[in-house]
Amino acid sequence: MLLTDGLNRGETTSVTIYGRQYPVQSRESSEYTHRVAELVDRRMKEIASQQKLAEPTKIAIIAALDIADRLLKYRTGREAAGRQVEQVAARLTRLLDDEDGGA
Repeated sequence: MLLTDGLNRGETTSVTIYGRQYPVQSRESSEYTHRVAELVDRRMKEIASQQKLAEPTKIAIIAALDIADRLLKYRTGREAAGRQVEQVAARLTRLLDDEDGGA
């Protein structure tokens, strides 16, 4: 989503995260960039209130770790679901092949 190479390849959008404004250059739409920033902002605020932390850097790191953890768990779940679908499809194919062979 974000470009950091300094080349103007996308739209620059101003977002506010944890009370600070940041210019973000992205190929994604401004609306999408705002949604991403809102997710980060919301998670940082939740962590700050739950952990009673005041240092923004620590809050940002914990938020990044939490978001990455959720992403990895989601991906792992998706991969497992994909394997289950493949197994069911293979079973159905065998059943259909058996039916065709017996007809």
